[in-house]
Formats: sequence, structure tokens, C-alpha cells
Amino acid sequence: MIDNLRKKYADVFLKPYLIWYLKKERTTTVGGFRLLVKPTVFHPDYFFSSRFLFDFISTLELKDKQFLEIGCGSGFVSLKAYQKQAVVTVLDINDKAIECTLHNFKENFGVTLPNLRVFQSDILDALPSGKFDIIVINPPYFFDEILTNDQLAWNCGKNGEFFIKLFSSLHRVIHANTLLYMVLADNCEIERIKKIAETYRFSMELTVQKKIKWETNFIFKITTISLS
Repeated sequence: MIDNLRKKYADVFLKPYLIWYLKKERTTTVGGFRLLVKPTVFHPDYFFSSRFLFDFISTLELKDKQFLEIGCGSGFVSLKAYQKQAVVTVLDINDKAIECTLHNFKENFGVTLPNLRVFQSDILDALPSGKFDIIVINPPYFFDEILTNDQLAWNCGKNGEFFIKLFSSLHRVIHANTLLYMVLADNCEIERIKKIAETYRFSMELTVQKKIKWETNFIFKITTISLS
């Protein structure tokens, strides 16, 4: 009952406010990092999954690991990986996200950025060949069309085209010991995403979940399914 009231409050009051608020470029400090967040870019102050994933990777051993974030948004999660001395590669299809990420890395770590690569890329299209030790994904997960840049961070296509393209291409960037994690929430079609993953020989195992206000977030560990 309380959760339903919270969701209703969010829909009636918070959502219209956020739509207005996020139409302008904003600055904030989250997790100890100073961030610029441009319109159309996922804002880690207001959407729970970014901070949940940030806190999760904070527990991982990342020093000298090849780290890849697919869909970096403001770069918030990858900033933590870089701070923990990972070799970081970040991707996003949205040019505004790339602008934010580059700005935020320079703002927090200076203009000389060894061990960082940033690519504007539709999933893995623009990524040079290579394998990664740790991959994290905060995907768009609503099964609806993408008609504007504002929807890039939210919609995965009517038939889950984002996930089809993702799972069909992941094999080329993983090795036998790659750790691959995806964050999702209880307002998306998790079983539908799992079925797409299975089509391309991946399974999704729940690793951790957390109730944040009215929403439950989940982090899944993604592993390959053996043909034997």
C-alpha cells in the first residue's frame, strides 16, 4: 500500500518536475564526484540504478582490470572504476553523454587521462577489437520505440532491439573469466530480457537486489551457456 502511494506520488508530482528540471544542463555532486549532466543524459541524482551500480562496483577489485561500461551516460559509474585504477573504456550512443563523460573525467581527474578510452558507439559498433575483464551495463529497458534522443536512455525498441544487438555481439568482448553485470528494475520486463539473452547463449543470475524507495533494483551476473 505504501509503495503504491509512493509510486503515485512520483508519477503525479516528481515525474513532471523532473521532465522540467532535466530540460536544462545541470551540475551536481554524487558519490564524491562533480558531475555535469546535459539534457537527454541519465541523471544519477534522480534515477536509482546508477547509484546502485556505482555502489556495487565499489566493492569489486578493479585495479589494472580492463573495464568496459556500455551506456555510460554522465560517466558516473566509470569514474569510480577509474578511481579504483581500472583501465577504463566507456561507450554511449548519445553524443551528449560522450560530452558529459569527457567533461566529468577532466573535471575530476585532470586533462591527462591515461587508461581511459571514450567512444560514441551504438552498443559495440565503434569499439576496436579487444577483451575485457569486467563489463557493466545500465541499459534502456522499456520495450518501446525510440523516437527522440530523450528516449535513448529509456527505450530498448519495441521488440527489444537494444538487447538483441547487445547479446548478439557480447561474445566478441569477453574471455573465459570476464565478469559481466547488468542492472535492471522491477518496472521492466525481466523475463523477456532473459529470453533474449538465452537466444544468444547467455544466462542471467541474480547477484544482488535492493529496495530503493518504491522501486526494487537488481544486479544480474551474465554468463555464457555451454553448448555441451
